[in-house]
Amino acid sequence: MRRAAFNFPAKAAKLSLLFATAGVAGSVSVVAVSDDSYGRMTHFSEEIKAAFVGLSRSAYTIFTIASTVIDYKYSLHGLRKGSDEYQQAISEVHLRSAKRILKLCKDNKGFYVKAGQFAASLRQLPKEYTGTLSVLQDQAVPCDFRLIKEVICKNFSCEFDDIFMSFDEEPIAAASIAQVHHAMLKSREEVAVKVQYPGLEQLMKLDITTMSFVSEFVSLLFPEYRFEWILSAFKEAVSVELDFIQEARNSERAANNLRSNKNVKIPRVFWDLTTNRVLTMQFCPGYKKRLCP
Repeated sequence: MRRAAFNFPAKAAKLSLLFATAGVAGSVSVVAVSDDSYGRMTHFSEEIKAAFVGLSRSAYTIFTIASTVIDYKYSLHGLRKGSDEYQQAISEVHLRSAKRILKLCKDNKGFYVKAGQFAASLRQLPKEYTGTLSVLQDQAVPCDFRLIKEVICKNFSCEFDDIFMSFDEEPIAAASIAQVHHAMLKSREEVAVKVQYPGLEQLMKLDITTMSFVSEFVSLLFPEYRFEWILSAFKEAVSVELDFIQEARNSERAANNLRSNKNVKIPRVFWDLTTNRVLTMQFCPGYKKRLCP
């Protein structure tokens, strides 16, 4: 007989709220210590805003993951592993859980979208997860141009108009950690400027800490559910992506290795306009080509 749709019992709901409360407490401590690692915020109001954002994101994450784990525990309880009923039930839980996590990623944005994209690319995960989370591959809302302009001026320690003759405010591409703008330098050279979103490092510290807390706490309560390997791989991948200096070096290395191939064009790096958070390269017109299946 097919089971009815899963409903959280009162005890499970209380446990979820307990997780959420723990997440709030944990996020307070994260925001408090983040100043030492990433510098003090200029205004006290910004500290308060950052604290509330941290509280909200952390509590939401804890609640979502706790709800998901409880769903698995109660929905599969008493079912014989490998039976038809078990296979149907676990597929349904996979799909419900994937939808919860998709909503979490969309709502929290930033590194959560990046984490969802990363998870969607893992063949080790059930198809319900990879299929549901794959919609995040095209989810990217551009950052306000004023903030992008501030990042550029701060990184180059000069006025915006001292560098660029023109700069398209509308990005030609946007992703979860950065966006790219077309611009013209004072030297009349056409460039593509990749700018990392402001406050990303501090946000990454908070999000990774929250994810680590969730992973460890879930593993402590339910040893059969372990996510540390996903978090570890994601953290390593994101750390590399945040270093635009390393990306520029990799680009030059690729250009050197492929210099004899006339069919490949790799843009030149403008090192005097490149930092860890801003990457400036020669603009090469082209189009996006989709690979046939």
